[in-house]
Amino acid sequence: MIKWAHPTYLWFLLAVPLLVALVIFMTMLKRRKLRSFIDDRLLSGLLPEYSTGLGILRSLLLVGSLAFLLIAAARPKWGEKLQLYKGKGIDVVIALDASKSMLAEDVKPNRLSRARTELSALIDGLTGNEVGITAFAGDCYVMCPLTTDLDAAKLFLSIISPSLMPVPGTDFGRAIDVSMSLFNPEEKNYKALILVTDGDDLGKNTTQAVQRAVDAGVRIFPVAISTPEGGPIPEYDDQGTLKSYKKDKKGNLVMSRMNERELIIIARSTSGRFLRVEGFSAERLISELDKMRKKEIGGGSFTEYVERFQMFLIIAVVLFVGGMFLSDRKRKWWPKGLFGFVIFFVFSGIAQADVGNLMRHGNGLYARGKYDEALKSYQQAEVLEPDATSIHFNLGNTMFRLGKYQDAVNELELVLTDRNPMRRADGFYNIGNSIFKAGQLDGAIEAYKNALVLNPKDRQAKENLEYCLKKKQELKQRPDSTKQKQQNRPQPKQQPRMQPGPQKSKMSRDQARRVIQALKGKEKEEQKRAHQARRKRNVEKDW
Repeated sequence: MIKWAHPTYLWFLLAVPLLVALVIFMTMLKRRKLRSFIDDRLLSGLLPEYSTGLGILRSLLLVGSLAFLLIAAARPKWGEKLQLYKGKGIDVVIALDASKSMLAEDVKPNRLSRARTELSALIDGLTGNEVGITAFAGDCYVMCPLTTDLDAAKLFLSIISPSLMPVPGTDFGRAIDVSMSLFNPEEKNYKALILVTDGDDLGKNTTQAVQRAVDAGVRIFPVAISTPEGGPIPEYDDQGTLKSYKKDKKGNLVMSRMNERELIIIARSTSGRFLRVEGFSAERLISELDKMRKKEIGGGSFTEYVERFQMFLIIAVVLFVGGMFLSDRKRKWWPKGLFGFVIFFVFSGIAQADVGNLMRHGNGLYARGKYDEALKSYQQAEVLEPDATSIHFNLGNTMFRLGKYQDAVNELELVLTDRNPMRRADGFYNIGNSIFKAGQLDGAIEAYKNALVLNPKDRQAKENLEYCLKKKQELKQRPDSTKQKQQNRPQPKQQPRMQPGPQKSKMSRDQARRVIQALKGKEKEEQKRAHQARRKRNVEKDW
């Protein structure tokens, strides 16, 4: 029996017969048009080297290459092989968000379907490790305990949907706590929790749950399957037909958006990594998991199907090369296609820009004052490394230059999770600049103070703090003459500090806990007011 890792690609094979028919039809149509203007005897004289058969063959080789490439992408497997495993590995629990917001279609075909596809490929690469599955919404449920039987884990993964979740909503704290219950509490290492969600947390105890994960030695790897722009939440009837989109009690359309900030801090506080769907791949996450300490895992056996995609991939490459090299001219086997083939690979290699290139390009644009273009370059780098503090630092500085002061503060606050105290000091300094520009004098004073605590030798931070303190004193003494006096007073130095490029760093757990609490302080006050009018949270927000 043949098993397919990604059977979705097989649907595209339905287009192959149509392409073959189209190639033959277009070739014959071209020949017929020529015959309508030119006699056959003259045609052979005018185009002595042209061969209709070679032209059709060349096109069919390229279409055949596409067909075999699709089969290889579907990853066929056949031939069972019993694997007796005894070696080193880790315990991996995958917590999949199954709330209603995961049906949003800002990620195609929708968030939940994309998540299941990506996680299926991930599980295929976790051979030798123990894998468990949980599903969560307003509550969390164990779908599959830790096991080395990856096929069983994938089976439970495939049935997860919002209809199986009796408690609506999204509660990260509950998901973390229930997922941690699958780990051995006596072990302080070898434990990874992959939190796959759209980032829309409606729970109230996430901070405490993250701290329990830190104490238990669990590293959390959040994966955001959503976009910052977000999307509406579809609602279906019992037959699966779309009937409307989710609205709140006021009748406004609910837009579910990614809360990247909270996910980044969860990852950094537990020494994990945060990944966005744009830059996610199973191979990348597996490489991060491989860096963890491993324990002895033995005594398990499982049946594994042998991968057979390699032969189809080889055939696809051979057909593609043949199609590119074959000419439709007699006795001319090295056409311009060879040149195009070489150019394709040369430029495809050049086009693969990494984070370092994007950052260097952005820094060059920033230095020339092209802040809009620099912002785009930094944002592209952020997709690949969303938890790199140096990227958020440069994003904040660029937004400061563009006059987007609140956005600058939001980016720079993530710099405060960095382990390097000098970088945190620069972050506080630039936050002070941005807050001052936004007209928040007290906030600027507090930021400059924090910068000086970390770097007492920072002369600019000291001068800016002194200026802000004098300005605050003036406001108390002469509140009516503020505008007139402000024009005659020197302004704080507003030169943001740049960093040269991306540098990965980690923070201490105590620092992470303080940052989480600080960032969620305002949210707690808003949640408290919102919940006073109802007994249960999920009555109003059930997505």
